[in-house]
Amino acid sequence: MGLKIDLAAQNGSGETGYAMLTPHGKGTLVQIHLPGGPAGVAQPAHIHRGTCVKLNPKPAFVLSPVKGGSSSTVVPVSIQTLLASPMAINVHESAKDIRKYVACGDIRKSM
Repeated sequence: MGLKIDLAAQNGSGETGYAMLTPHGKGTLVQIHLPGGPAGVAQPAHIHRGTCVKLNPKPAFVLSPVKGGSSSTVVPVSIQTLLASPMAINVHESAKDIRKYVACGDIRKSM
C-alpha cells in the first residue's frame, strides 16, 4: 500500500500535484506527478529533512528530475524511515534556478 503526499505550489508557480511513496524491496519508490511545469525543462527534486516551512537546505535524497510532469526514483530507505522524522519532498524551478522552489509536500501519514 502506498502513501500519497500532496505537493502544493510555491512562489506563485501554479504547479500542484502529488507524490506516491510505495514500498520497493528494502527501499521506497517515489513517483512524482506534477503537471503544469515548463515544457522541456528538467526540474530538480529532492527529499529534505524538515518541513516545507523549514527545510534543511542540504538534500537527504536526490530524486530524478521532474520532466514532462513526472519523476520516478527508488530511495534506499523504507517509508517508515521517511516517516520517522520530519521530511519533505520539494521541486525546484530548474537546475539554473535551483534556489526557487515551485512545489513542496511534507511526508506524513494521511489523516
